This record gives sequence, structure tokens and C-alpha cells, in this order.
Amino acid sequence: MKKMRSLHVQTKKDGGEFLTTLFPGDIFVSFHHTSQDCFGVYVKRSDLSKAVFDKVFADANAYFQQDMAHAEMKMIGTLKSIAEASQYFDHKKVQSVKKIEKDFQVEVCFLPVINKVRVSIEPVVNTRPVFQAKAMPEKFKVLIVDDSKTIRTILSKIFLSDPMFEVCAMAEKPSEVEALILKHKPDVITLDIHMPEMDGVTLLKTIIAPKYHIPTVMISSISMAEGPMVLDALENGAVDYIQKPEMSEIASVTPFILEKVRTAAMANVNKTARREKSKPIQTKEMCNLDSLIVLGSSTGGTEAIREILTALPNKIPPMLIVQHIPAVFSLAFAKRMNELCPFDVKEAEDGDEVRQNRVLIAPGGFQMKMVQRNGKVFVEINDDAPVNRFKPSVDYMFMTVAKNLYTHTVAVILTGMGKDGAKGMLELRNLGVRTIAQDEETSVVFGMPKEAIHIGGAEFVEPLGSIAERITLLTNQKKSRKEVS
Repeated sequence: MKKMRSLHVQTKKDGGEFLTTLFPGDIFVSFHHTSQDCFGVYVKRSDLSKAVFDKVFADANAYFQQDMAHAEMKMIGTLKSIAEASQYFDHKKVQSVKKIEKDFQVEVCFLPVINKVRVSIEPVVNTRPVFQAKAMPEKFKVLIVDDSKTIRTILSKIFLSDPMFEVCAMAEKPSEVEALILKHKPDVITLDIHMPEMDGVTLLKTIIAPKYHIPTVMISSISMAEGPMVLDALENGAVDYIQKPEMSEIASVTPFILEKVRTAAMANVNKTARREKSKPIQTKEMCNLDSLIVLGSSTGGTEAIREILTALPNKIPPMLIVQHIPAVFSLAFAKRMNELCPFDVKEAEDGDEVRQNRVLIAPGGFQMKMVQRNGKVFVEINDDAPVNRFKPSVDYMFMTVAKNLYTHTVAVILTGMGKDGAKGMLELRNLGVRTIAQDEETSVVFGMPKEAIHIGGAEFVEPLGSIAERITLLTNQKKSRKEVS
């Protein structure tokens, strides 16, 4: 078949490694038979014709001994290719037809153990680009939105202390914000929660996030009452949050606030804008419950965790999470996740048992370690020193897991600034733990995953929408290809 590459894969349930082939674009057609056999062909757009698809079906019929009625067909490719090809295929020849539209080049991955096709994406010339990191501007233009003159003055002094920042405008009322955005085109916004006319979360949800996609940092009192509002803001486009500073604290909080706002200004807000189009579908696979899942994240992590937890199966292995979060918000976050998930999610308390169908989230301001006693596994919550400046720390938790290695463990690093968790993930991988890092395109801040990938700690690099499925698959597999000596 001219300009077509055929890929024949025997995929019995006891099959071995994945088979991954990178193609230069357009469309991939696969057939999955009830016998667990799989047949696939790649078609270039120049080959989209009835004759080509007649040949595709003829080859598939021959591969399945003329039994196409018990096969499922999938077409994976660009929107245009799917539309052009759809007119040629005969739905009556196969049991079902699925169209998986990707405006990108596709990397096709057959998973023999479960007879499944997975795809990841790469940019194609003449299609919309995927995320690329922002170029560093000469100055970050900051719009300060706060009804308190004192807070506006404090924040202005903080930003003026760094030549990388320029306070382009300040707004006292929400009604002033849109005109200032249009006039000054800020790189980042600091946004108070409680203001006259409307609260900051409403302003974010109705104007800033949907219309302008400007990275926004919420200004919060970090009180329990504000926890749900901050989480609502993060779910609707805010990158991060900082505590309202006092005039007496300027010297001590300035480096922290500058780092937070600088990170937000460089964040991938395109990920937030695409969220509704790329929600992960709950995986239909079942987890091996005799496993352990450990996960760490920072900036952007609360939303990434939400997307993963809500996509996991209803029954899961025990799971430990370290999210860089203030103490009062970790409880609010755990409660929010518990409302959304069929399994138990709670802020970890000292002595909590690590057990199936339970997610334990490290409390803000404390370290969380895994310990074993009398044949059972528990968490210890303590006041040990910060690691990598963080408390809780992902590396701290990962290293304790390495010392008390569970029967089968999967470790995950998500979006976040810095490198917390990378060394711990490498240590775990060297012990045979399966490891996953979130990819750059879907990370709000590609810091922690990038470091884990760079030092060799990540066995798999996945977009956010695929991580729940990858976790599920790996709970059912043995140690990684990086063999334990």
C-alpha cells in the first residue's frame, strides 16, 4: 500500500512490553478484536480515499480471518483528517467505531496487557501550537486590585523593590479593572478577595479568567473562612494565593511574594483556558488495591490533584499526598476532595492508618512520613525542619516511603515551582517504584516535574488528563524497566 505503514501487533492478555511508534501526523486507524488481537495502519492525508480504506478493511479482515464483525475500530488523528476519512469507512463492517480527534501529531502506544490504544501528542506544522514557555520580559507589569489603600501601598513597595517588576496600575474597585487591563495589558494581577461591588473570586470568574487569561494571584487573609473561596478561585483560573502582608512584615515577606508573583507571571495559563476541553475521563480500568500511590505537587497542584482524584476508579489503593499549602487550607482542600470522591479523603492526622480507599493529605505546616508498626502502615505527622524550604515537603515524604517500601508503589510529581520531590522520586525509581511526572504543556509551572525528568527520576512523562489512567495501569504492573540490582 503506497505511502502507508502497517503495524501488526499480537496483543494477547499475557503480552509483554508496550509497542510505541511515532508517526508524522494525520491519522492512525486501529482495529481491536475480541480475541485481544490488534491491527493498526497509519494513513497520510494524501492517501485518504475509498480505495485506501477498502484496502485497510481488506487487510484487517485477513488479519482477523474475515471476522471483522467482532472488532472495534478507532480513528486517531487531526480534525480535518477524521472528517475527510469518515465518509469512506463502512460502519457495518465492524462492531463499533470510535473517533479520537487530535489537532496534533499522534504518538500511538499499544498496551498489550489490556488491549488498549493510548496516544500522546506532538505539534504539527500549520496547526495551532501547543504550550511553549513564555519569553522572559524586561519587566513584569503588575496590576494591583485591592480596596485597601494600605495593602495597595505595601504591595507597591514590594514590587518597586525589584527591578523585574513594574506596577502598571492599581484598582480600588472591581468596576475599574477591565479598563485598566485593556489600557496597560498587565502580565500578572494580584487580586483581593473581599471588595465592594463584587468579590475577587467573582471578578476572576466573570472577567479576568474567561476574557483575558491573565495569571492571577489571590490576596487572602489565609483564614479558614476564606479556604473555600480560595479553592474556588484556583478551580476557576487563579494561579496561586498569598497572605495579606502587614506593614511591619515587608522585609520578611518581600522575597516570598516576589517569587510567588514572578512564578505566576510565567505560568502556563493556557492550561487553565483549555481545562473544559480536556477534562480527564474516569478510567474504566481497576486498580490493584495492594499497592500504594504517593504524590507531590505545588503551584497549580490543587487543581491537578482534583482532576486526578476524580478520574481514578471508585476503589483505589492507599494514597499519600503532599501539596505545598498553608495549614488552614489543607483541611479545606481535603474536605473539598472528600465531597467530590467516592473514596475517603482527609487531612492526615498523626497515627492515621494507610489503607485502601483512603487518601491522606499532609497538613500544612507539618511534615508527613510513612512508618510501619506491627505489620501495618501509618503516617506520622511531626514538626521536623523544612526540606527544600517546604513543610510539608515532597522529598521528605518520598524518602520515608523509600525506607518503608510498600509491596508495590507508584510515585507521581505534578506541577509546581522548585525541585522538591525530584531526588526522592529518583531514589524511589532506583528501588523499582513506577514513577510519573506531569508534562510541560499541562503543568501550570514546569519546575518540580522538569527537575525529576532531568535527573532521571521519571519513568513516564504524561499530560494531566492521562495520569489517572497511567497510575491505574502501573498499580497492576511490576517494577520499572530500571531494574533493581
